[in-house]
Amino acid sequence: MLQVALKEAKHIEDFDSIIELLSPPMDITTIGVPGEFKGVKVGIIGGGLAGLCSAFELRKLGFDMTIFEMQKERIGGRVYTYYFDREKRYYGEVGAMRIPVSHETIWHYINLFKLKTRPFIQNNENAIIYVRNRRARNDSKGISVMENIYPEFELNTWERGTSWQELIEYALGTNLLKLNPMVRREILQVKEEYSPMIKYLGSFGVRRVFEEMGLSEGAIELISCVAPFLGSFYYNSYYENLQEDYTVDSAFRYELVGGSVNLPLAFYYSLISKRPKDYQNIEESNLGNVTWKNGKAVTGIYKNNDKIILEYRNQITSEISLEEFDFVICTIPFSSLRNVRVYPMFSNKKMQAIKEVKYVSSQKTAFMCSERFWEKGNAKEKIIGGGTYTDLSIGTIWYPGYHSVINSDNYNSYKEPGVLLASYNLEQDAIRLGNLEDRIRTEEIKRQVEAVHGLKRGYLDYVVENYKTVHWNEEEGFYGAFCYFMPEQQAEFSYSMSTPEYNNRVYFAGEHTSLTHGWMQGALNSGMKAANSLVEYCKVIK
Repeated sequence: MLQVALKEAKHIEDFDSIIELLSPPMDITTIGVPGEFKGVKVGIIGGGLAGLCSAFELRKLGFDMTIFEMQKERIGGRVYTYYFDREKRYYGEVGAMRIPVSHETIWHYINLFKLKTRPFIQNNENAIIYVRNRRARNDSKGISVMENIYPEFELNTWERGTSWQELIEYALGTNLLKLNPMVRREILQVKEEYSPMIKYLGSFGVRRVFEEMGLSEGAIELISCVAPFLGSFYYNSYYENLQEDYTVDSAFRYELVGGSVNLPLAFYYSLISKRPKDYQNIEESNLGNVTWKNGKAVTGIYKNNDKIILEYRNQITSEISLEEFDFVICTIPFSSLRNVRVYPMFSNKKMQAIKEVKYVSSQKTAFMCSERFWEKGNAKEKIIGGGTYTDLSIGTIWYPGYHSVINSDNYNSYKEPGVLLASYNLEQDAIRLGNLEDRIRTEEIKRQVEAVHGLKRGYLDYVVENYKTVHWNEEEGFYGAFCYFMPEQQAEFSYSMSTPEYNNRVYFAGEHTSLTHGWMQGALNSGMKAANSLVEYCKVIK
């Protein structure tokens, strides 16, 4: 599938590089021997995928680990599946929800834990594009949008005859193909110094690239409406767009059956098991011990000679405690680390990155519906999977693709319950909609979904039985959805963000320390690399 996508994107020569750069690093048992580091204490800050992954790997060699997780009743970090029923039939993904086929590290663990997946429907020609109160279908050639929405914008002659998909591909994809394949590799590499062209392209924002490529203001505004995620990132670094184009992230995507949270839960159940089945050829006596401290928020990181002291607060009693470790792996977002006391300070560049690196605002609202109204109509009208895009503040709507497998026009699938991701938006829209009072926000989302679908006002008042909203700016311990560089931040900070501190006693992991921001791949790959680096240093001092 990756080869097919790369061939279509006209850079099939990058196949081997992408596989190499997104694959897991060498297995930790090739660096150390199982049981070799019995008694060495490691504190892990954060119970998201990066923390779970690094603990899982270090356990192979006998390390004793304590995992500090701020959330009292949840693990997984920004992997957050919300279940509306006890049987877990109906759920919404208010965190991570998609897995590109090229993300080799997450597939490594999906295979290891034998988790079930199915294709995630990214595009559906029956889905809607609703802009300037005009409705079109999201056909692959963009014809419906050109006929129904283009007249609302001041476009030049060439733009009027070119689909919106082709406009985006021309404006944002042209520069990628001009790069030498060896230079393109740097898009996925954390380096102390980048090639001049990578630094140059990374200094641009997306809007500036559109302008430099000759798009009119009308076309730039059009694209921000029909592709609202892209429009939300107009002032972020062009590098982020290059990365996703390089790895053709949007071509083939999958989802975990039963919810994304099944991946962090697989780690958790393995880590708490005294006889885990996931470590092949390692004796149970050689495995390390794992201590969980849920509801414990790390408030301070202090260096004391060759030891690291973690200060943490009990989220229920507010009691403050201290614990000493030989090593620490910090996996919490820099947006959260900003509120942790650090003494002595980390390196100047690390402290600057913690203060300055951009985190994206994101809001998701899932509706538990008594009927799947989006599946009404004939074969050309019902929407099973995919996303709808709008210039309204809800941003995008995502439809489940797994409830109905019967395509007969006579089958009334819409009469069955289902969960609609009624709003998934980013940046300014996430802030403005997410900050509304709960009742007012839910009411506004209902009205906007009705407008997009051409439903009678008030229709959803009788259909929506329950809802769940997560505004990631307000989630304790996160204060933002994911890292997304501003212009020049990749060259300025990516290397220093991932380097250890306190003479190789404190390591860093998380999607922000990778170059696949916002993806589970970045969290897992960085967690493995941090664990490996810690072991490599242990071998040196041993």
